[in-house]
Amino acid sequence: MNRASHLIKVLPLISAAALITLPLFGSVPVSAETRPPAATVRLAHLPLARLADQLSGRLGPQHAGSFVDGNGDLVVNVTNAAAAHKVRAAGAKPRVVEHGITPLTDAKKELDRLAGSPGTIGLSWGIDVMSNTVVVSVPENDTNDATDAFVKRARAIGPVVRFKRVPAAPRLQLGPGDAILTGSSRCSVAAIGVGGGTEYVVTAGHCTNNGAEWRTRDGQLVGTRQASSFPGNDYGTIRSAGQVPLDNAQLTQVGRPPAGTQIQKKGSTTGTTSGRLVGYGRTVNYREGAVTDMIETTACTQPGDSGGSLQSGTTAVGIVSGGTTGSCRANYQSFFQPLDEALQSQGLTLK
Repeated sequence: MNRASHLIKVLPLISAAALITLPLFGSVPVSAETRPPAATVRLAHLPLARLADQLSGRLGPQHAGSFVDGNGDLVVNVTNAAAAHKVRAAGAKPRVVEHGITPLTDAKKELDRLAGSPGTIGLSWGIDVMSNTVVVSVPENDTNDATDAFVKRARAIGPVVRFKRVPAAPRLQLGPGDAILTGSSRCSVAAIGVGGGTEYVVTAGHCTNNGAEWRTRDGQLVGTRQASSFPGNDYGTIRSAGQVPLDNAQLTQVGRPPAGTQIQKKGSTTGTTSGRLVGYGRTVNYREGAVTDMIETTACTQPGDSGGSLQSGTTAVGIVSGGTTGSCRANYQSFFQPLDEALQSQGLTLK
């Protein structure tokens, strides 16, 4: 099934009766033992992403995001015929839409001011360029009064906001098993970074919050926690102890492919799964705290995949954070921390 067309055509409005109670756990403190100086992470020069950036800068408020269609062509949303002509002249496909980037961004900012409040727990939202709306995802069985009140408030923003039913609330994916372990918690590796001649394992912050010392399944010491940022962000780094060889396999660059790109996720529970990159800038309201600027995809993730890798070919894209609870069925959502932000914050580059 083509996920892009599904998002454009099937975005049913929900009623208050379709809304569940998800308890608020409170915030998990952010910690960082040592923070190296900031460095510049050089994103890969992906041709379609570069063209999309050039056009968005040239069009200003006349654009409304872009994505890759099923034929692999770049589609640029625009608000008028003159802008469409510029897009066509640049070699991309224009699509005239109702909402420009300004009302979309303003609506998301208004929702973000409510992030983390009781009525938002278990919900996520972000600008969906393929439907030209801000999509708020709500668990299909949620009947909480606080969520009902939030939905009414969000609906009042206007037609730029739409609602989509999803099977269940997103949750952090952490479970018992192998891969990298601390105590009884298991997570996965996103990528290997390097800074100042030292190697670091990059994983999820909600993982590194759970313990300082990390080992392989057979007990070898991987290293000790260097930094941990969750909620707000969801990344952590583990300073290599030098006992376990670290390698990025086929990953050679860091980048942000356009929405619509086919991607792969690698984690220690479900292995390699595929899907489509739905969009960037998602705000995800976990029980443990809200995380902003996340990537949404349709790739299957499950507990224990946390900290794993989001990839597109040889490009490293993100870190597994969470996803819809339960099986990976229709309307499945998975969320990822952008890798470039994690590397940048710690002064690291891809090994």
